[in-house]
Amino acid sequence: MRNVRSLHLSALLALAIAGCAEGNQADVRAPAPRAGSATTVSGLEGAATIAVDGLGIPAIRAASRLDALRALGVATARDRLFQLDLLRRSSGGRLAEVLGRDLLEADTRQRLYGFPQAAAAILARLPASQRAALDAYAEGVNAYLRSAETLPVEFQQLGYRPEPWRPEDSVLVVLGMFNALSVTEDAERTRTVLTRTLPKRVTAFLFEDTDPYTKALLGAHAPATPPLPAEELRALVTESRERAWAAAVLSADAGEAPVGSNGWAVAGQRTRDGRAILANDMHLELGVPNIFYRAELRYEGREIAGVVLPGVPMVIAGTNGHVAWGMTNLDGDAMDLVQIETHPERPGEYRTPDGWRRFDVAQETIEVRGEPDVAVTVRGTIWGRVAPRPLLGAEVAVRWTALDPEGVDLGLLEMDHARSVEEAAAVMNAAGGPGCNVLLADRRGRVAWTVTGRVPRRRGFDGSVSVSWADGRAGWDGYVPPAALPRVVDPPSGFVVNANHRMPLGEGAPALGRDYANGYRAYRITERLREARSVTEADLFALQLDTEARFFDVYRDLALRALDDAALSRRPALAEARRAIAAWDGRADVAGVG
Repeated sequence: MRNVRSLHLSALLALAIAGCAEGNQADVRAPAPRAGSATTVSGLEGAATIAVDGLGIPAIRAASRLDALRALGVATARDRLFQLDLLRRSSGGRLAEVLGRDLLEADTRQRLYGFPQAAAAILARLPASQRAALDAYAEGVNAYLRSAETLPVEFQQLGYRPEPWRPEDSVLVVLGMFNALSVTEDAERTRTVLTRTLPKRVTAFLFEDTDPYTKALLGAHAPATPPLPAEELRALVTESRERAWAAAVLSADAGEAPVGSNGWAVAGQRTRDGRAILANDMHLELGVPNIFYRAELRYEGREIAGVVLPGVPMVIAGTNGHVAWGMTNLDGDAMDLVQIETHPERPGEYRTPDGWRRFDVAQETIEVRGEPDVAVTVRGTIWGRVAPRPLLGAEVAVRWTALDPEGVDLGLLEMDHARSVEEAAAVMNAAGGPGCNVLLADRRGRVAWTVTGRVPRRRGFDGSVSVSWADGRAGWDGYVPPAALPRVVDPPSGFVVNANHRMPLGEGAPALGRDYANGYRAYRITERLREARSVTEADLFALQLDTEARFFDVYRDLALRALDDAALSRRPALAEARRAIAAWDGRADVAGVG
């Protein structure tokens, strides 16, 4: 998955703990389950046990789904209690409370966006079955909190005890994943700046989202390449003052470089034993502990195993014995920055389709460890909260599925009863969560691709740049119906692939986004799978470890042309670099040179 916004807590946390540990010799033993051990969970509707294997992975047996989720809460709290607390604090804007002023800026951002209020509103709207699941999970976490004799070392060193887990804390963790996977805001800011400062032919050329590798994958669905605007580019080179101004704005609004995920499913017709095989590598920032938590649950004749997000009682990627599923970030466009037209004489008002209206204003209080509380003023509009940063000097409101009670739910809970790729796709299409590509494989040897997460239906604009909604011509008309979301089932190739790239959607498909990853990874995976026959799990694992990087061939060739004899005669020291580049084997191995 492409992670472009995260809190770099590891170093800060290490410093905080080191500072608190000076002169403190408290008992830092953390309770850990023994391999092969089993724990009986009490206070349930029926019997439940948690067995732990040699890797520390819990296997939960329970009479009902709710009891299984209570046991999952116990196991997760036992293994990941401090991570649970950080995840809810990170999303809810409460890190400075325990880690100090260094996290105040991050907390302020979350409060300005209104994550705590959004979590409460989402919780209030959840179906009864999903609310019951969150209640059960919270009961399990809190049962462990009440019984734990020794807290993990982080709590001991930081000197606080975690509060009881609340169902809305689980929603906050879901919203934190929206935050981690979102690429839209920075991209929309960049496109808006470029659109307002550059000629149309230049922006069309710069905004093209189909690189040569993606075009090869799209085939007939690939759009035409915009012409090179040579004259306009030459003119821009001479306009130094305008370029400097635009560069300054872009540098303030630019985001971080993303990373990517890979996923593919191979149908039984192409595997050695006739079973479909799913391979998935969800790339998020490395951390200790891992962002995901492995678990296995059996209840009511069902079995589901895979990875959960600590704090959220549903399997994000895994299998129920009938269907397996994995995900990559969709890079979909689920956010818009709405231009706010402020009254020229009354700055506390803004224009809406129904006339002038006062901003909604509230005060947030952020506690800061060892320092006085900090008051933050937050403002809202009918479209959403006012963004922390202006755009080109003007304020914008954030319209985002993550902050919409109709945009978020725990629909993936229903994956426990899907029996085919069609049933699984229907569950995924109906679920409200971060936008993701979904790769599916079922026990009949079939494979499919689809998407999950709400897709806005835009009116009067395409979402590429920030526009005003004040006159009512632009806006959202709800979301694309689940049945209208794209699917690919049983493709003739015998496999489906996604690596955050643009997929061939065909005529009439809803627009999903535009900020896709370069298609090289998907091209390389597709290239290997086309060549493969009688595929095994070991073959696909080897493909996950593939290090061939022909994406850089063009840059190698450019470097070699630049390092010609004339260049080396002027700078002989570059001869060694030329030899290394010429000898490069085309792989991105640790020991590789070139």
